[in-house]
Parts: sequence; structure tokens; C-alpha cells
Amino acid sequence: MKLPETWVETTVRAVVEDLQPGFAQRPGEEDEGTTPQIRTHNVTPDGKISLEGIKHITASEKELARYSLAVGDVVFNNTNSEEWVGKTAVFDQEGEYVFSNHMTRLRTRRDLICPEYLSGYLHLLWSMGYAKTRAKRWVSQAGIESDTLASFKVPLPTLPEQQRIVDVLQQADAVAKAKQSISDQVDHLIRTAYWEYFGAWYIADGLTDPVRISDCIADSQYGVSEAMEERGSHAVLRMNSITTSGWLDLSDLKYASLSKKDIESTDLQDGDLLFNRTNSKELVGKCAVWRPPAGAFSFASYLVRLRLKKEMLPEYLWATLNSAYGKYRLLNSAKQAVSMANVSPTDLGRITVPLPPQDLQEKFAGFVHVVEGLREQMLGKLEAFAELQAIVSQQALIGDLTTQWREGHAAEIAEAARTRDALLRERGAKITLSANAVVTAMGQADLTVRPTRHWLLGELSEFQRQVLAAFTEHCQQSGKPLLVEDPEEFSRFCDDAAVTERLQAFGLSHGNRIRRSLSQLAALGLIAKITLPKQDPESGERDYLRSCLAKH
Repeated sequence: MKLPETWVETTVRAVVEDLQPGFAQRPGEEDEGTTPQIRTHNVTPDGKISLEGIKHITASEKELARYSLAVGDVVFNNTNSEEWVGKTAVFDQEGEYVFSNHMTRLRTRRDLICPEYLSGYLHLLWSMGYAKTRAKRWVSQAGIESDTLASFKVPLPTLPEQQRIVDVLQQADAVAKAKQSISDQVDHLIRTAYWEYFGAWYIADGLTDPVRISDCIADSQYGVSEAMEERGSHAVLRMNSITTSGWLDLSDLKYASLSKKDIESTDLQDGDLLFNRTNSKELVGKCAVWRPPAGAFSFASYLVRLRLKKEMLPEYLWATLNSAYGKYRLLNSAKQAVSMANVSPTDLGRITVPLPPQDLQEKFAGFVHVVEGLREQMLGKLEAFAELQAIVSQQALIGDLTTQWREGHAAEIAEAARTRDALLRERGAKITLSANAVVTAMGQADLTVRPTRHWLLGELSEFQRQVLAAFTEHCQQSGKPLLVEDPEEFSRFCDDAAVTERLQAFGLSHGNRIRRSLSQLAALGLIAKITLPKQDPESGERDYLRSCLAKH
């Protein structure tokens, strides 16, 4: 895990010209101005800029001069909920934009670092959980101050090698683009079908057969307020468990140990609607239809469970609230409080919607079920590629993927290294030479006094440590690798008594989480990832499956 010989380690402060926090919109002026403002939700989980839900503000000439964004600026989420603080992207939009006070703009020294390389590395720190370890915490928010961000250590290859790494990362982006394309097309399909089915109920004079949503709600229930951790009896759904377009996302779960009363009151049934009552104004009102996976689930207090009467189907109300009409009504119902907005069940209940015939709602619900299944299949096939993409990104950013390239460009790199080091010394930057520098994507501390494997084990989460221990025991007892891509064998591993005993404190059903942990452990070099043949006993066909092997 040593840095390549031609790399050095320095700090964010040494490689940026400017590190500028943003500014807050004035209360009551949101969307009344002409200048678009980039906010935390405009940085996607895969490190890209999205203009979905963009807001416009009024900014003075002085504010525009100080808080403007240019193509190539790096934007960093300095304040957000704990799991999202630290998301990073390169700004890539032409035109006049500013950025909010929950973000920091980093304008790089182009003679020292590529913006895409710095953004990729900071985003890697976020994805590995490092950013939240450096954040200060408040009630529902976490933040990273400018001085703390400036002190982040950065492994710094020469500019030519940085560009080579950026090229690799951009090639790997194809998976993320395919996933986003599928999601966008499915969302468009749902919206189009909704208006085909129910467009006749929206007329120039208003709505046909309108009803208040409250008239169709049989029961509503706020979620729990328990502290959430990495383990507990129940997985707890939070704001980020619902996507902006209304789908469940169970990829990042927290857990809580709940009382019998809380378990009973927050019971979730197939077809329940989960409504996000508290969030930023552009995101409040998100909702999703609950489809029960394996395991025990509850939901947090900023979500509300809605159970409908038989005359209104959840798929219909879900699509209505996610339609342009629904979002408009929700936005106008939201009450602003400091940095968050709220739509209470009472406010939601006052919204009027059409009530089409039951048989038409049922036909639409059947269509939604089919689309849900297709979406899950398509995105599921991309999951393995997404894991590979994450591994490629990690290995690229620590120099593993450019080893041969360095050998073929030794003279160019040597000259570029002299230029880089001279520039850093001019700035008075502290440089750690490669002979003493250790890749610090997780801990970012001085780790040279500890063996690499010992350090890595210390940086793992408790869940990852237990998965590693269970996996090692499995390989030692069976004497063979684990065929991760064989569904039956992988299920036997996940259901093995020794494995479930180790992981019981983290709740139930960890198949996908175990799979991701094994990929992360392989990327860190703690286990080996290999490919092995498997022959179908009936057809005789041979397939080559990805497998994992314990290292000794």
C-alpha cells in the first residue's frame, strides 16, 4: 500500500488557489431570482453534477463575483446529513451559477493537480466513510470546516499520470451513465403512462371527481426517533431511502434496537406508502410504495407511513404525488423552518386529487408492478459492474492501474516530478516522499509505523471485520474459495449458522451488504478475488464465476 516512487503526499491546501464556502439564499427569495444555485442535492452519489430540482436566487454583483462557479471548479458538500457530507464533483455547466453555504468551492492549481483527479479522490474518501469521521455533528446535520478540508492529505502523482488516471475513471463512468439512463427512462415511462391513464381527470377548470387525500387515508403513523447505528434489531428507513423520483433505495441502511411498542406501531405492509415529511424544500414530499424485502424494517421520524382505504390504490397516489401536479401542490404546502421544510400528514391530507374508477387504478397498478420488476432486473445486472467500477476507481487513485504506463513514460514523469516538487516548495507545502508515504484513503493519519495489513484491519467497520472473520473461517473449513456469483452457494454461506451468529447484531438479511463488503475487502487486498469454472451437471455447460479466496 506504499505510494508509487514518483508520487508524493501533500494537503488540499497546497494544491488549491482558492477554498471558498458558499452563501445562503435570503428567506422568501427562493426561486424568485434568475441565478441558479448549486446545492448539496445537486451532487449525485456517483460524483456528478445534476440540475434536477435546481433553485434560483437573487444575487448582487458582489455576490456573483465572489460565489460564482466556473467549469472545472470542484464543489464539496461541507454540510449535510452525516451520510452525505463530503460528496464531491467537478462543476461542468456553462453559464452563470452560484453555490450554497452548504458547499465549498475548490479552485485548483492547474499546474499541480487536475480538478477531476482531486474531485475523484475526495469523492473516494466520502464513499469509504472518511469524510464523516472528520465532520462535526449537530442534531440532524454534520459539517466539515474549511480548515479541516484544507488539511486533508492527498496522494499526488505527476500531472501526466493524473491525466492518465482521469482517463481511466472516465471510461469506468459508462456504468454509472447506463444506470442513470435506465432510471431516467423508467421514470419517463411511469409519467407518460400516468397521463395516458388519468390525463382526462385534469381539465382546464380544475379536477374531475376531486377528493381530499385525507378522505382516502385509513391510517398514518410517524416513524421512530431512536439513535441509529451499524447494528440493531431493525433496519431503519431514512430520508435517503427514497430517491427523488420515488423509488426505494436500501443500499445504505442504519439500524436500531426497538421496543415492542415501536415495532408494533411502525409495522410495514406491502403497499404502504412512505412519505418524506421533512427535508430540504426541493426534496420534501418524496414518497415510495413499500415492497417488503427479507429482514426486519422500521422507519425514522421524518417519514410517515400512509395506509390507504380500498377506494384509492397506493400505486395511483404514489404516481400522482410524483407527477408535476403533485410536486407543485407539495411545494406549495411545505412550511419552511430554517434550512428544512415540512409537509405534515394534515397538510398532505388537504391536497385534492382526482379519484378515477377502481378498475382503471387497478390496470395502472398492474402496469407499475411490471415496470418495477423490469427496473429491478436491469439495475440488478448493473450492480456487479458498479462494484467493479468502484474497485477500478480505488485502484486507479492509488496508482495500481498505471504501473505499466509509468514504466513506459519514465523520462516524462521524472521531468514532471521535478516541476511539481519545485512548485510545492515555492508554496511552502509540506511534502511526504513516496518512500515514507502510505496510501491513506481511510485513515489519513501517519501510518508508516504500522504494517499495512494491521492498519487496514484497524480501519474496517465492525461489519466488515465480522464478514472477513466469517469468510476466513468458511474458507479454512471448506478448503476452497467461495463462488460469490453462484446464487445457491452464496446463499448457503449467508445462511450458515456461524455467519448469521457473527452478524446477528446487525439485523437480518445481509446478502447484498455481504457481497459489497467482500468486494471492498478484495479491493483493499485483504482477500483475493479470482475466477473459477463451474459446470452445470445437467446441461454440461461450463461458466466462469467470480470467486473469493482467503489470504494467509
